[in-house]
Amino acid sequence: MIFSGVIFSALVMLLLSESAQCRRVDCKSECCSFVEGFPVRLKELRSAYREIQRFYESNDDLEPLLTENVQQNINSPYGCHIMNEILRFYLDTILPTAVKKNHLHSKTPIDSIGSIFQNLKRDVVKCKNYLSCKNPFEFSSIKNSYEKMKEKGVYKAMGELDILFKYIEQYLESKRDKH
Repeated sequence: MIFSGVIFSALVMLLLSESAQCRRVDCKSECCSFVEGFPVRLKELRSAYREIQRFYESNDDLEPLLTENVQQNINSPYGCHIMNEILRFYLDTILPTAVKKNHLHSKTPIDSIGSIFQNLKRDVVKCKNYLSCKNPFEFSSIKNSYEKMKEKGVYKAMGELDILFKYIEQYLESKRDKH
């Protein structure tokens, strides 16, 4: 009985020590490295967003722009196209509008988010085969909703960046270890 308890304890220690270590994947392609390295970028995104999050969330009293439907579509076989469209929307419309409209805080966090989004967009497009991406979904419904919100749309879109980060994280996490 004591012997089996010792074996059990040793097994638990072994399992805990292996699970406590970082998972290391030997990537043989740039796309694998992109997907496996995304948690570092995500940490940078969340850090930059924390600096401005309270401001945007306090000015947001509208219905969600990034709905569960968007999340479901990002997690679908054509998620890379959706991510590309959403990142383009944020890069071309949301982030420049946020920089122009608000002088209450440094634009550095927005610049950081924009820079990471620019690189993310490039990598998603470059790695669409690696990501097993299929035909695109219609992104215009998000743009139409945003335009209907008029000047408050930027608060909605910026206030939901944390949701977008989660969607991107879930999408890329779903691609880990598959290649």
